[in-house]
Amino acid sequence: MTTASKRKKYIRPMEADWWKHHPFYRFYMMREATAIFSLWFSFVLFYGVICLSKSAWGIFGAYKFIEFLSNPIVVFLNLIALGAAILNTVTYFRMTPKVMNLIIKGEKLDPKLVTQALWGITAIVSIIVILWLVI
Repeated sequence: MTTASKRKKYIRPMEADWWKHHPFYRFYMMREATAIFSLWFSFVLFYGVICLSKSAWGIFGAYKFIEFLSNPIVVFLNLIALGAAILNTVTYFRMTPKVMNLIIKGEKLDPKLVTQALWGITAIVSIIVILWLVI
């Protein structure tokens, strides 16, 4: 047999703009909002696959996709999506050493070394991809 209290349970009031009051949470919400631009870029890639498929518009699909990409609004949205991807990369690389505890020979690995290794790998892969596309 349980007895219930006749008092109302206290529920702390939460305003809709709670995140605006602290810089950490503003940055957090901005970083989470970058998912919208990741979704945009996914739609652009999907549209490109549809345009470039032979069954959709044949050879003119490539021209249709290039015409779509040359629209100033699409260029602007793609630049924002690039900025959002860079923001996510920077924050991910800064966060990785904090959540990944690497111990080598009984000592914790320096967090700066992990971050520098991630940026180094990113630079090497980027250079290889650019060279592959140019050649």
